[in-house]
Amino acid sequence: MEYPIFDVPLLGGSLLIAGVAVFHAFIAHFSVGAGFFVALAERRAIREGDEATLAFLKKYALLILLVPYVLGTVTGAGIWFTVALVSPRAISVLIHQFVWDWATEWVLFLVEVVSIFLYFFTWGRVRQEVHNRIGWVFAITSLATLVIINAILSFMLTPGGWVPHAPGAVWKAILNPSYFPTTLIRALAAFALAGAGAVALAAFVKGADDRVRERVVSLAYRMILPAILIFPLLGWGFAVLPERAQQVMMGAGPVMLIFGGFGAASLGILWLAAALGAWRRDYTVSSVQALATVLVAFVAYGAFEFVREGLRRPYIIEGFMYSTGVTTEAAAKLDRRGNIAQTRVEGVVAFCPWALPPGKAYAALDPLGKGEAVYRAACLRCHSVDGYNAVRPLVRSWSRETIRHLLDRMHEVKLSMPPFPGTDAEKEALADYLVSLRKPPAGSKPAGD
Repeated sequence: MEYPIFDVPLLGGSLLIAGVAVFHAFIAHFSVGAGFFVALAERRAIREGDEATLAFLKKYALLILLVPYVLGTVTGAGIWFTVALVSPRAISVLIHQFVWDWATEWVLFLVEVVSIFLYFFTWGRVRQEVHNRIGWVFAITSLATLVIINAILSFMLTPGGWVPHAPGAVWKAILNPSYFPTTLIRALAAFALAGAGAVALAAFVKGADDRVRERVVSLAYRMILPAILIFPLLGWGFAVLPERAQQVMMGAGPVMLIFGGFGAASLGILWLAAALGAWRRDYTVSSVQALATVLVAFVAYGAFEFVREGLRRPYIIEGFMYSTGVTTEAAAKLDRRGNIAQTRVEGVVAFCPWALPPGKAYAALDPLGKGEAVYRAACLRCHSVDGYNAVRPLVRSWSRETIRHLLDRMHEVKLSMPPFPGTDAEKEALADYLVSLRKPPAGSKPAGD
């Protein structure tokens, strides 16, 4: 709570994180799958003496491997930057819990960096078999980093019996209930994304003969087909979700249900297209088919990532820390700097000095100033005044009585909302501030002008 957070006008911090995270995750998963695609394709071409395919892979190694890898690396650093600014307290908890996991991941990342540059710049300069082994080193270490990072991501939704600082906490956090199904899902998704990208590459490259294109598409379909296993794995993942998250997926959260449906339908379409092409042995694809394949793959992946993030609300870490950065009642003995039992007695603003104007004490502020300080401490992480997830449109037609009542019951009215973390006096101040937002923002024109 004591850490200041980054106020992102219009976009809001949550959308900034989501935008960077989804782009990074898509690129990173593609990069993992692409490493296996190139290693497999090169191995088969070496075994069969297929110089044409080797020349194709060499020509496009930069596009297949290096470009997405660099983009994934840059956006990965971007996630660290944005999350540390928007949810610094959560990052502090995760770093303390997973410090050795992240250290291991960074060692593997270093191996990735060395191996991918060796792979790219030694093509044709070392024996083919040696070169292919370098490709396998990159592919395997890339997958290993995914396996480690997914322990952190899955833990945030299903921490299971984890208790901070308790014996075995590290292994309970890593081997949390959803770790194994989601790790397998991510690996299969990485292969499928790489397959979709290879289909697009085969359709749009110039100078390759039809036989090489067909061999590339054939391998691409083989990488997509195992994605059918994602469906039973999703069932496994659903079974280990907290009851609250299961209720959301069963209809309590219509948006999550819709996006989950989009993801499942898109994944089914992608698999059917690959299965039909492989069954008919039809490995010719048009540019329209290639674009559709990539689009469907992106929709499937993006929808599932959206659902994964959405299911965690109102928590950052399920059952331990709310999206406000305040910890739950269950963590009262573990958190002395921002537990909800404290903030409800002393006030949430008392634990967020950055929410106050510089040099001002809370008691010295006027009523609206106090309400704005409460808004910044309790609402800013997820809501902007105007823009994405804005509060102004929400309260425009609400009376003060309605607003005040919802502050008491918002976690019951909407499952994705955490309980209000402050005192009754802060609720009154926040209600006054939200009522003031019903007026049009300064400088705006009345409707019809």
